[in-house]
Amino acid sequence: MQEYSNEQLDALALQIGCIVRLERLKKKLSQEDLGLLIGSNKTTIGRLERYENSTSWKILFKVCQSLKIEYNPLFVLKPLEFIISIIKESYSLEEKLTSEKEKFYKNLEIDAKEKFKKIT
Repeated sequence: MQEYSNEQLDALALQIGCIVRLERLKKKLSQEDLGLLIGSNKTTIGRLERYENSTSWKILFKVCQSLKIEYNPLFVLKPLEFIISIIKESYSLEEKLTSEKEKFYKNLEIDAKEKFKKIT
């Protein structure tokens, strides 16, 4: 098993949040819908997608089951280009694109570049 530095773990958390958001948007689910599917709430889903805190493996596993995401591959750090493409695709799938969401995606891309800069 590969060992990750704290910086790589931060990038991995961002990656997982981006993947979860993309798959949720592809299935046209709100954060609230997904929260209900796993017996939780939209706050938990939002925190996971924004990589704000450590999420229990049980919650992440339930999210993966609901969205039909393979669990183990989530923990393999992908290149920055992959993350940027996920961010752009998620942006394009947003149905209600508010100025707040536009700012979120802009900042997410900046954050991803900064996190990956630290590990390269």
